[in-house]
Amino acid sequence: MPTITIEEFLNINDRKNNYLKLKRLTSSVGLDNIIDSSYYNRPGMALFRYFIDFAYDKIQVFGRGEANYVITLDKENKIDIFEDLLAHKIPICIFTHSIMPPNSFLDIAIKNNICVVSTTLKTVEMHTKIKDLLEEQFIESVTIHGCLIEVFGVGVLIIGKSGVGKSEATLELIDKGHRLISDDTVEFKKLSDGRIIGKKNEFIKHNMEVRGIGVVDISRLSGMSAIRDRKRLDIVIELEHWQNMEQQYDRMGLDEKFYNILETDIPYLKIPVRSGRNISILIETAAKNFRLKNMGYNSAKELEKNLIIRIEKRKQNIENNNKN
Repeated sequence: MPTITIEEFLNINDRKNNYLKLKRLTSSVGLDNIIDSSYYNRPGMALFRYFIDFAYDKIQVFGRGEANYVITLDKENKIDIFEDLLAHKIPICIFTHSIMPPNSFLDIAIKNNICVVSTTLKTVEMHTKIKDLLEEQFIESVTIHGCLIEVFGVGVLIIGKSGVGKSEATLELIDKGHRLISDDTVEFKKLSDGRIIGKKNEFIKHNMEVRGIGVVDISRLSGMSAIRDRKRLDIVIELEHWQNMEQQYDRMGLDEKFYNILETDIPYLKIPVRSGRNISILIETAAKNFRLKNMGYNSAKELEKNLIIRIEKRKQNIENNNKN
């Protein structure tokens, strides 16, 4: 089962410009605690010492009601309830609405190695934002060898054998104004809505290896407008050395083919490569054609329909002439 530490959780939040508007209240305490789900729990009845079915291993969100009750318990000197609550292995406590828990709560949390933070967000906002922030961390993933690039807003994965020209085609596309997500290896995850999202390799980042030149940093070479960290995968294009008569290549595009990633079928094309072919233009054309199909227009099927209509008309004319 995938897990992340509290430190990783906070780092993910920071990389997204403090997406959850968090402020640490316990410094470096509890950073090695584990989160294994994008769902959170509101302690509710646990504050009354009712711990049956208490989902203590989830992120604990203290909304306005729970937070104010914690403050009331402190004023009434009932901090033994905090002792019982925080004796459970809670990974992190989040207080919404900028409400600050009392020092007694923080002291007991520190003693039990539990991270406590506050947020300016409302409790309802936290539900959506925590799930959005963490969903990708707890879903199945797969790593594929290839280049992922955004072409006219379309996420294109370029695959093929080593030396076929994937990096060269990608470089030319970047030079034309398209954006690189990841070169060489791409990590894909499937979101709950069925989308397949590809993201950059955190180790390689936006570097590319080009034979004869070496490693180049696209973010520095072409600017920040030439890169993205993640992108939905829309189409897979495989580059293959032209095999002359040994391989029959699709010339009409009527037979749609798919590439399966994480049990999801992604539109797939195979493009033969040989000297003189401008691969970047072919990939651009494939991306634009994909967008056309999404808008409801399929060039190959329209041509087929028009041909059938023309053949039927000709047959009808021949029959009419024979009758006369």
